[in-house]
Amino acid sequence: MPDDTDTGRVVIRAYKGRSPTGINGLDLALEGGFIPGSSILLIGSATSGTDRFARQFWSISPEKRSFFMIDGYLEEGMIDSRTMRCSDIFKEEGKGIIVDSLSTLIIREGIEPVLSGVASCRQGISDSHDHAFFTLYRGLHDLYNEILLIRLCDVVIELHEEMRGNEVIRALEVKKIAGMQPPGRVLPFIVTEKGIELSTTSRVV
Repeated sequence: MPDDTDTGRVVIRAYKGRSPTGINGLDLALEGGFIPGSSILLIGSATSGTDRFARQFWSISPEKRSFFMIDGYLEEGMIDSRTMRCSDIFKEEGKGIIVDSLSTLIIREGIEPVLSGVASCRQGISDSHDHAFFTLYRGLHDLYNEILLIRLCDVVIELHEEMRGNEVIRALEVKKIAGMQPPGRVLPFIVTEKGIELSTTSRVV
């Protein structure tokens, strides 16, 4: 049975043995959320909602996760990382880690320090049973470098957005998730004042 947790923004359902994603409808689609100790790569454009997703995930357990904010505005408890190097960001131990975004680090330092940093997180999050959560801008990097990052991470999610007439259509695609079969369809979502919500959230919460 799930437990309800109030983050102050939206009530999140917590499932035994899983970590909530911050998005209720997504938790349901993933049989309760992310498997503890997994690394997550979130891919999308700067306007697709990647920053909102990262903030929602962090807000569930901010005391357990270090949020290295490089590209966006800071909230209380986040680490201002605009001038930090990969070696300083990825040396954090004993806690979960969120980095928004890897793209700026890649542009600034190249792909190798980022790959090394992402790989080094795996042991730390395994010990803490928490997560490493990274954002990456779609289409900004060499395809091979994207593939290397995708191969390193346990979960890969892509946020899509397109214009249809005068309407913006948004959908979430789980491209890869270790330990289970990804959902067989894209999951439409909307962006509200509270953040990202799957279009089915009101029916499953």
